[in-house]
Amino acid sequence: MATRAFEINLFWKRSIFFWGFISVAFVGYAALRNERSQLAIVVACFGMVCSSAWTLLNRGSKYWQENWETKVERYEDNVTGPLFAVQETVQRKGRWLQARRYSVSKLLIALSDYVLIMWSALAVWESYRFIRQFECSVKDIGIAVFCVFSFAYVVLLLFVGRTTRSQPADGDDAEV
Repeated sequence: MATRAFEINLFWKRSIFFWGFISVAFVGYAALRNERSQLAIVVACFGMVCSSAWTLLNRGSKYWQENWETKVERYEDNVTGPLFAVQETVQRKGRWLQARRYSVSKLLIALSDYVLIMWSALAVWESYRFIRQFECSVKDIGIAVFCVFSFAYVVLLLFVGRTTRSQPADGDDAEV
């Protein structure tokens, strides 16, 4: 039970960490966009990369949470009895304030996906706007390289950021 609480606490701390970067990127993008600065595309790409990492982290956290829950379900009858397996009746507090069975982690995954889609759309839009005004200056070439790197980095996160399997001693999954 303490391990589960610890993991949930880490889940929220990680999200707050990413929201810090994403919030700063929002403010920076808005300020640069109003000035018609070419650096708005750099900030949009940064927001896209941060959002990609955040949504993948949320999915990874959900995976390991479900992994632990499966282990608890397997052994809880022998150790504590059906403590977590039995769901109690929800208290009726009126239709509006009544508790409902929503997954907090799934809702956060949905939010992080939404933010990722938004940043991706902004990055694509800013790329289109940038290409239309492209001059062969060192600054423009540097921005173009950063944008290509950012889009490639998001793709790499999808493949390289996956957990690799080690040889577990007890037959369970192990993260490396």
